[in-house]
Amino acid sequence: MEKTMSVEILAPGGSADGIYAAMLHGADAVYTGTRRFSARAFADNPSVEELCGILDFAHARDKKIYVTVNTLLTDPELEGDLYDLLLPLYDNGLDAVIVQDIGVMQFIHEAFPDLDIHASTQMTIVTAEGANQWKPYGVTRVVPARELSIGEIAQMRRHTDLEMEVFVHGALCYCYSGQCMMSQSIGGRSGNRGMCAQPCRLPYRQSSGKTGYYLSPKDMCTLGQVGELMDAGVDSFKIEGRMKKLEYAAMTARLYRIYADAHEAGVKPDDKELEKDVKNLMDLYNRGGFCKGYLFEKDKKNIIYKEKNGHYGVQVGTVLRVKKGEAVFRLTEEIAYQDVLEFRDENGEKVYEYTVKNGCLPPAEVTARYQKGCVIKPGQKVFRTKNAALLQEIGQAVEREKREDKLPVRGVFQAEIGKEMTLQLFCGAVSCKVTGICVEPAKGKAVSPEDVRKRLQKTGESDFTFSTLEVSVEEGAFLPLGQIAALRREGFAKIGRELKEGQLKKRRQVPAKRPQKPVVSEKIKKEHLFVNVTDFRQIYEVKSIIKEGNTKLVPVFPLEWFAGKCWRELASEMEEIPFMISLPVILDLPARKHFLQNWQHYGQELQKGNLSGILIQSLEHLPMLQQLEIDHLPRIAGPRLYQWNERTRQVYETFGMKEHTSLAAGRMAVMVTKGCVNQQTGNCLRTGGKPAPLEITTPKKDGFVSVPICEYCYNFCYEKEGKVQELQCEDDLPFAELALVEPHEIRKVLKQWNFLS
Repeated sequence: MEKTMSVEILAPGGSADGIYAAMLHGADAVYTGTRRFSARAFADNPSVEELCGILDFAHARDKKIYVTVNTLLTDPELEGDLYDLLLPLYDNGLDAVIVQDIGVMQFIHEAFPDLDIHASTQMTIVTAEGANQWKPYGVTRVVPARELSIGEIAQMRRHTDLEMEVFVHGALCYCYSGQCMMSQSIGGRSGNRGMCAQPCRLPYRQSSGKTGYYLSPKDMCTLGQVGELMDAGVDSFKIEGRMKKLEYAAMTARLYRIYADAHEAGVKPDDKELEKDVKNLMDLYNRGGFCKGYLFEKDKKNIIYKEKNGHYGVQVGTVLRVKKGEAVFRLTEEIAYQDVLEFRDENGEKVYEYTVKNGCLPPAEVTARYQKGCVIKPGQKVFRTKNAALLQEIGQAVEREKREDKLPVRGVFQAEIGKEMTLQLFCGAVSCKVTGICVEPAKGKAVSPEDVRKRLQKTGESDFTFSTLEVSVEEGAFLPLGQIAALRREGFAKIGRELKEGQLKKRRQVPAKRPQKPVVSEKIKKEHLFVNVTDFRQIYEVKSIIKEGNTKLVPVFPLEWFAGKCWRELASEMEEIPFMISLPVILDLPARKHFLQNWQHYGQELQKGNLSGILIQSLEHLPMLQQLEIDHLPRIAGPRLYQWNERTRQVYETFGMKEHTSLAAGRMAVMVTKGCVNQQTGNCLRTGGKPAPLEITTPKKDGFVSVPICEYCYNFCYEKEGKVQELQCEDDLPFAELALVEPHEIRKVLKQWNFLS
């Protein structure tokens, strides 16, 4: 795919003010939510009316607005509310929507044919094949999973002509986006419904007694890797942060724009300037410093900061000495009036905080009085958590840009006695002409061209300013100055309308049409009970139960739990008993390569057995089935595939999945993660450790078990206790998760879960 423009800088817009600030400060596009159906439900999202005005502002400046519809929707929301929400935005030239739910994707593509759809990172897309399958549904851009390396991004670029939007800065989720149900499990607030409570930012206690923020990644910053990202073929640099302040959106957009332009011009970044710019970004927000994300970090341990959560700030000094009520520290960074400084102990915990009254330069010694009871010692570090001077500088720059932001127009004014005065305006390829009153001979003082020019150039708070202005006034003519101002206002209003109509013509060829509600076909309820079997000891027990006459039970073998060399034994153990398999949930390029090698050597053993179908746990698996030569087998949508609405079910049917299973009992896998608690504690298999399931507990005693899937280098995080779960849909086929269930407990728990009588 040939690139025809520089990389797009895509900034977050958590509020109307933040959107304007980002566009004025360097963003080429902004993504934002409405007050419904956004994954950031608690942001100060603009109203639809505000967004219509924002669209006009953006398009007049050749910028774009993308709206997030990146949550799961119910049938009433999808069929009853979404069309009316998006229609005014579509009619005002909305550039794209960002979507997670494939039922929503199908609806939007049918209702708004000219609207680009961007496949959200919530879809956990890790390969080009996984992305390309959504082209028929209107997808023009893919936002890959944030866990991919720069090499995987470059490989994806070579095999898709979809635009590629990659997160380059900001917060990281611990879980693969879209796969997390921990917030729902703990407090009933689903991240897939825009209400994530961020349980990954809590401290967790291991069974050994150690406590840390094991699930809390650092923020990502790739300002120094902008060139590598551009060379890999990334089309859009996405900055996370819709919950952050407008100064953050403005500053990050400006810096990434500067560095992208420099790389395009062949200019290498200056090391000192880069260090300064990264430090400014850290002052705005960081968690435990920055990492380079999975894009560039070789060691996953560098991505997690387990000592502290929240804004880490920037170290500005070290305590030298302490006397009664006073601490003296030496500065390593300049501090300014209204900066907020924080003293931290050896564990990184805050022991005292104060606001600076007098600025100072390094390496000066600063004396700070502290409150009684605070334990401050020599050697403790001092951090700045609010850089007041930087925030003021950004705020002033944004205000200045607001005042100076005008669209340049060329104007031609003519006034001849006996004719109507005219004003022609030219803005790019768009032009218009307005006429005013008939020009009369002056009875007293005639109007001069300079009088007219001065009145026309009083553009005030309008969106336009004259780049050039030609004024022709016949000698001896009289014109009321108020009429000249009125003509200017009329001209600016008309050129504004012409610009908007021109933009809409480029974006809209097909009108919107409300889709018919899908016809719900009558479903024949089958009585199969699917049981996810995760080791050989469980196989023996489940096989025994089935042979006792419980033929409704269908064992499912998740292949990530069984080494490839064991697949022959797995198939032979089942003898005449039909079984199903599911592929490893995450098959990024390294994992896929390993899996295909396993399949080449051992896959035939499964097919020779009584393999009766495939349980699909990731939509990424669908393009692989033909390559594996198992696309002829029945396929069922697994419990990790969301089905919140009828349209999603019908899309599944087009992919051959006429039935859907839902977790009915067992431990829910609330996360699938690239990060690994075992690795953080030195137990990575690849470095000689002995990984094992690790129990972790929140401060409120919510328990989870992190299970490493070392062969494919990812982890499941399960609820500590198994339980009966509520089906997603009443006609779903029940699925029992036996992960972490001891073989001797299987019969008992299946009875408790109503899988056995």
